[in-house]
Amino acid sequence: MVFNIAWDESTNKDTFKTLLRKIFDNTQRQALVEYPEIMKDIKTSDEYEREMRMAGLEGMESIADGQEIPTTDPTYGSTKDWEQERWGLGFRVTAGMKKFNKWNLVAKMTRDLSKVMREGKDLQIARGWNNITSITATGCMTGFDGLAIASNSHTCIDDDQTEYDNYLDANLGLSSLQSATYYFDDLIDDMGMASPMIPNKLVVNTNLRLKARELIGTDKKPGTADNDINAIRDQYNLTSFVYHRYTSTTAWALLAFNDPNYDYKVFTSEEPNLITRDAPDNSLDTVVLSHQWFTYGVGDSRAVFFGDS
Repeated sequence: MVFNIAWDESTNKDTFKTLLRKIFDNTQRQALVEYPEIMKDIKTSDEYEREMRMAGLEGMESIADGQEIPTTDPTYGSTKDWEQERWGLGFRVTAGMKKFNKWNLVAKMTRDLSKVMREGKDLQIARGWNNITSITATGCMTGFDGLAIASNSHTCIDDDQTEYDNYLDANLGLSSLQSATYYFDDLIDDMGMASPMIPNKLVVNTNLRLKARELIGTDKKPGTADNDINAIRDQYNLTSFVYHRYTSTTAWALLAFNDPNYDYKVFTSEEPNLITRDAPDNSLDTVVLSHQWFTYGVGDSRAVFFGDS
């Protein structure tokens, strides 16, 4: 984009005079960056990251006195790569615009470039959370098992290929939220062994803000006139997070965000920067550029239970 004198299409070229009281631009605001609430941010200096999936030893065996103790091997799963991707944006300011505009528009545009780059990362990551059952949509996330992050048939790597189901096609409500907590209690590891997690964060679309408050914010059972306790609040220390990037009005998810095996992550090798320099010609224009490097995804999907309808 070239930011020049012709940009001002007002009748009197008002930005080149001080007769204006104010330039109203509601895009001049703080960047909305929410991905740290749902993704772990990992700093890296490598062009790509590779991780391997494996499972530990199987269960013990009964042996007679004097019998040789059996040995076994861990189970190998697969590897997965995350390759850094470069993103960039900039603008060019002509010598005339720099000289004659009276409203410090170059500084405003520079601040806006910083905001756009930060929000751009947030928007890109949100694609994965808005395509939870897809393995082909742009920006979707798939795990070690090659399945979408929300699936009824995630596979473990034990001999029996045990499955787990972290998706419920249902609106957020008392019964569906209870189902989500049961999922975490009944969770299994990659050898099919009990491996419960403790959920701690309920993520909801903006339309579910008040519903989330009703479900986890009251001492008594929601939707009833009796004195039964709210068992979910009694058993779990849940907080709610309203995710403004959710596009489905019925989208919600329960996260074990504090669990050490929470595996939804962003690899960042460079945060958005700002570079100002002279244009590479004799125009005396100025070029303002920004770029960043990151990638995102998931290896093991089980620390999140997804709901939608």
